[in-house]
Amino acid sequence: MNLIRWREGLWALLVLVAAALMACGLADVFSFLIEPPTYPVGHRLVLLGSLAFAGAAVWSWLRQGPRWVSVLTGLPAVVVGGLALQFEDGGWGVLTGYFLIPAALIAMLVELLNPYDAGQRL
Repeated sequence: MNLIRWREGLWALLVLVAAALMACGLADVFSFLIEPPTYPVGHRLVLLGSLAFAGAAVWSWLRQGPRWVSVLTGLPAVVVGGLALQFEDGGWGVLTGYFLIPAALIAMLVELLNPYDAGQRL
Protein backbone atom coordinates (compact mmCIF):
# COMPACT_ATOMS: atom_id res chain seq x y z
CA MET A 1 0.00 0.00 0.00
CA ASN A 2 1.37 3.37 -0.99
CA LEU A 3 1.36 5.98 1.73
CA ILE A 4 0.90 9.62 0.88
CA ARG A 5 4.05 11.51 1.69
CA TRP A 6 3.88 14.70 3.72
CA ARG A 7 4.77 16.90 0.78
CA GLU A 8 1.89 15.65 -1.35
CA GLY A 9 -0.46 15.72 1.63
CA LEU A 10 0.30 19.36 2.41
CA TRP A 11 -0.10 20.26 -1.26
CA ALA A 12 -3.48 18.51 -1.34
CA LEU A 13 -4.51 20.35 1.83
CA LEU A 14 -3.61 23.66 0.16
CA VAL A 15 -5.77 22.73 -2.86
CA LEU A 16 -8.67 21.82 -0.55
CA VAL A 17 -8.37 25.09 1.38
CA ALA A 18 -8.22 27.05 -1.89
CA ALA A 19 -11.34 25.29 -3.18
CA ALA A 20 -13.22 25.93 0.06
CA LEU A 21 -12.25 29.61 0.15
CA MET A 22 -13.18 30.19 -3.46
CA ALA A 23 -16.46 28.27 -3.27
CA CYS A 24 -17.55 30.11 -0.11
CA GLY A 25 -16.59 33.41 -1.70
CA LEU A 26 -18.52 32.65 -4.88
CA ALA A 27 -21.55 31.68 -2.81
CA ASP A 28 -21.40 35.04 -0.99
CA VAL A 29 -20.94 37.03 -4.21
CA PHE A 30 -23.66 35.36 -6.28
CA SER A 31 -26.98 37.21 -6.50
CA PHE A 32 -29.59 37.76 -9.18
CA LEU A 33 -31.03 41.16 -8.32
CA ILE A 34 -29.25 43.09 -5.60
CA GLU A 35 -25.80 43.10 -4.13
CA PRO A 36 -25.80 40.88 -1.02
CA PRO A 37 -24.61 42.42 2.26
CA THR A 38 -21.76 39.91 2.45
CA TYR A 39 -20.44 40.87 -1.01
CA PRO A 40 -17.15 42.48 0.14
CA VAL A 41 -16.26 39.47 2.28
CA GLY A 42 -17.15 37.08 -0.55
CA HIS A 43 -15.05 39.02 -3.03
CA ARG A 44 -12.05 38.86 -0.68
CA LEU A 45 -12.56 35.11 -0.22
CA VAL A 46 -12.58 34.59 -3.99
CA LEU A 47 -9.32 36.52 -4.32
CA LEU A 48 -7.76 34.67 -1.37
CA GLY A 49 -8.81 31.35 -2.92
CA SER A 50 -7.26 32.46 -6.20
CA LEU A 51 -4.02 33.22 -4.43
CA ALA A 52 -4.07 29.79 -2.77
CA PHE A 53 -4.78 28.05 -6.10
CA ALA A 54 -1.89 29.96 -7.69
CA GLY A 55 0.40 28.90 -4.85
CA ALA A 56 -0.69 25.27 -5.25
CA ALA A 57 -0.03 25.42 -9.00
CA VAL A 58 3.45 26.85 -8.47
CA TRP A 59 4.14 24.25 -5.80
CA SER A 60 3.04 21.47 -8.17
CA TRP A 61 5.28 22.88 -10.89
CA LEU A 62 8.29 23.17 -8.55
CA ARG A 63 7.97 19.61 -7.28
CA GLN A 64 7.89 18.52 -10.92
CA GLY A 65 4.42 17.03 -10.93
CA PRO A 66 2.62 16.36 -14.20
CA ARG A 67 2.02 19.56 -16.14
CA TRP A 68 -1.69 18.91 -16.56
CA VAL A 69 -2.06 18.87 -12.77
CA SER A 70 -0.26 22.20 -12.50
CA VAL A 71 -2.43 23.68 -15.25
CA LEU A 72 -5.74 22.41 -13.83
CA THR A 73 -4.73 23.61 -10.38
CA GLY A 74 -3.84 27.06 -11.68
CA LEU A 75 -6.86 27.58 -13.93
CA PRO A 76 -9.27 28.63 -11.14
CA ALA A 77 -6.74 31.24 -10.01
CA VAL A 78 -6.35 32.72 -13.46
CA VAL A 79 -9.90 32.47 -14.79
CA VAL A 80 -12.14 32.84 -11.74
CA GLY A 81 -9.80 35.28 -9.99
CA GLY A 82 -9.34 37.26 -13.19
CA LEU A 83 -13.08 37.45 -13.76
CA ALA A 84 -13.60 38.52 -10.14
CA LEU A 85 -11.18 41.39 -10.68
CA GLN A 86 -12.51 42.34 -14.11
CA PHE A 87 -16.28 41.94 -13.56
CA GLU A 88 -16.91 42.35 -9.85
CA ASP A 89 -20.69 42.06 -10.09
CA GLY A 90 -20.93 39.56 -12.97
CA GLY A 91 -21.97 35.95 -12.80
CA TRP A 92 -19.20 34.71 -15.09
CA GLY A 93 -16.92 33.91 -12.18
CA VAL A 94 -19.60 31.77 -10.57
CA LEU A 95 -20.26 29.90 -13.82
CA THR A 96 -16.61 29.16 -14.45
CA GLY A 97 -16.15 28.23 -10.79
CA TYR A 98 -18.76 25.48 -11.21
CA PHE A 99 -16.43 23.74 -13.67
CA LEU A 100 -12.89 24.76 -12.74
CA ILE A 101 -12.99 24.13 -8.98
CA PRO A 102 -14.12 20.49 -9.42
CA ALA A 103 -11.54 20.06 -12.21
CA ALA A 104 -8.77 21.18 -9.83
CA LEU A 105 -10.06 18.85 -7.11
CA ILE A 106 -10.18 15.91 -9.54
CA ALA A 107 -6.61 16.66 -10.65
CA MET A 108 -5.55 16.71 -7.00
CA LEU A 109 -7.23 13.36 -6.34
CA VAL A 110 -5.70 11.74 -9.43
CA GLU A 111 -2.29 13.05 -8.38
CA LEU A 112 -2.67 11.59 -4.88
CA LEU A 113 -4.05 8.23 -5.95
CA ASN A 114 -1.63 7.68 -8.84
CA PRO A 115 1.86 8.71 -7.80
CA TYR A 116 4.03 9.78 -10.70
CA ASP A 117 7.59 9.06 -11.62
CA ALA A 118 9.63 12.27 -11.68
CA GLY A 119 11.37 11.13 -14.87
CA GLN A 120 8.07 10.71 -16.75
CA ARG A 121 6.66 14.20 -16.70
CA LEU A 122 3.69 14.57 -19.03
